[in-house]
Amino acid sequence: MADKTEEIEDDDELEDGEEYEDDDELEDGEEWEDDDEEWEDDEPTEEELAAAKKKKTLKIAAIAGVLLVLIGGGFTAHMLGATEAILGKPAITEVTLEIGKPVIHQLPEIRTDLKKIGRRNHFIKLNLIVQVDEHDLPALQDEAKMALVVDNIKTQLRDLEYKDVIGKEGSERLRFELLNVINFAIAPVKAHTVLFKDLIIQ
Repeated sequence: MADKTEEIEDDDELEDGEEYEDDDELEDGEEWEDDDEEWEDDEPTEEELAAAKKKKTLKIAAIAGVLLVLIGGGFTAHMLGATEAILGKPAITEVTLEIGKPVIHQLPEIRTDLKKIGRRNHFIKLNLIVQVDEHDLPALQDEAKMALVVDNIKTQLRDLEYKDVIGKEGSERLRFELLNVINFAIAPVKAHTVLFKDLIIQ
């Protein structure tokens, strides 16, 4: 059986001597023009820069606001005890200080002259009560220290004038000075206060 060869004809096939013409062929002197516009890298305007800056500022303010709310909420929760409910109460170490019971001790009666001003002499008589802690009482019961206390008080009184010890202000000032004299004599023990059982000035 003989093969039948079919020739395929192309409608676009060129005839002898015919040249291929391209519809898009450029004419002489004509430059190629692209239909797409060339992209231009324009610089941002002042309005765009201002808008971008405002947007950035708002973002920072929003973040700061969120942080502030979180910190404030945490502090409030802590004050209301929520952190203790979640984390548990911290361990508390108790420290016990032994403070002795305050006791009083009466000093021997003290009589001495005040500092002489003019022709008239003035003397003072004192009966003092000293308050100390119970465990410090032996310091006032010691004869050597007690003799030192009395001697120091007399020395202090002889340096005072009549006007220094009269009246409420004078007696309060005298009480403060005598407390310092006593504490100096019985150191390192300290008395709490000094009370006047008798205070006579003539």
